[in-house]
Formats: sequence, C-alpha cells, structure tokens
Amino acid sequence: MNDLFRQTVEQGCKILGIEITSAIIDKFEIYYQMLYKSNKEYNLTSITETVEAAEKHFIDSLTLYREISAVTGALVIDIGSGAGFPGLPLKIYNSNIDMTLVDSVGKKVKFMQQVIQELKLVKTIALKARAEDLAADSREKYDAAISRAVAELRVLVEYALPLVKVGGVFIAAKGPKIEEELNLADRAIKILGGKIMSIRKVSLPINNEGRTIVTIKKVGHTPGKYPRKAGIPKKRPL
Repeated sequence: MNDLFRQTVEQGCKILGIEITSAIIDKFEIYYQMLYKSNKEYNLTSITETVEAAEKHFIDSLTLYREISAVTGALVIDIGSGAGFPGLPLKIYNSNIDMTLVDSVGKKVKFMQQVIQELKLVKTIALKARAEDLAADSREKYDAAISRAVAELRVLVEYALPLVKVGGVFIAAKGPKIEEELNLADRAIKILGGKIMSIRKVSLPINNEGRTIVTIKKVGHTPGKYPRKAGIPKKRPL
C-alpha cells in the first residue's frame, strides 16, 4: 500500500476537477508498482519516483479525459504508448473505452500486455507496430487517436489522421509552447483531412508544468498515399 501515491493522485485529481474513485486508484497503484519493478529490467521510463510518477504518468494521462469523453464511439488508439501512457490510465478510468495501444518497442509492448492481464482489462490490446504500417489494416477505423509526447505535431498527424474515421478526432498532448508547431503543422493537417477543433491549456496540479491539448477533427478522407512509408514522415515532414 503506497499512501503517498494514493494521496498524490487523489489530491491532484481534486485540484483539476477530475472525479476519481478508490477502486480506480487501487488499479493505478498496482500499475505503478508493476512499472517500478519492471523498470529495473526493461528501462521503460525515467520517471519512477512516487509523486512525480503519480503526476506525470497517471494524472497527466487523465488531463485528456475531457476531450475523450466528448467522442462519439468507443474505439480509441494510443500511438506511441511507451509504458502505456496515456491510453491505459484512460482505459482504467473509463472501462467502456475499446483501447488499442501501439508501440514499436517490443519490451514496452510486453510490459503493457502484462498490465492488461494483471488488471483483467477487457477490450484492450497492445500491439508491436509502427504507426505508418497500421493504416494498411486499420485505415479510418478509430473514433479517436491519442498521443502524448511522441513527435512534432506535423509528423504526428501523418501517423494518426489516416487511422481516424471522418467525424472522429485526433487528440495530442503537447508541451506549453505549441504555437510554432501549430504553424508548421497547418499544411499537413489540411492535406490529411483534418481541422483544428480546440486548443486547451492545462497546468499539472503539483509542479505546475504546462500542457497543451490539441484536438483535430477529421473532416475529410485522408488521401490514399498517406501515411508514407515508415521513417519518411519524420525525415521529410509534410
């Protein structure tokens, strides 16, 4: 039982106006303990200290919930999930979400699968894949794509928007200084069938670090030539 972890999650959510139950915090705590233990073997994250992990992994993931809760439909894909953030905390928070977690690093996918099994999460899968390759099987399949701190926005939209249904959304959690990224991504967003729907600034409740949550609506079909082959979006952004 880690009282400090529980108190941090509880108080942080209260400050942000996020309602949370003891049962959800119980699951977060099991997840955190698994992360702490597995990190010694797998090197999954540089953030393992109790308060920092509670805030920067779990509470930070829940800052996307307002945008997710507005989505019509439950099929969500988390691109570049790493050790499962933000997708797994969001799934634990709302069990109705049908969550697919994707990462290209096998040890991270294996860890996510262990968490899914331990917490008996249904309608939750972790896949080892590159985002650019997913569109072949899952083109315009998802109601929402989410991503946190994976790549520059103009690169991210080429990973994400081909996977999102027309009418769906891509929700990107970014840092506080987003203006230049938004300007650079404007052309890519339009080419790929997107339109910026909202930009919301959030401060984490303990260290006051800034976050920007960018929601892009899919307003038209993504041309078939996108995404380009693995590696190209990052080397030659649109």
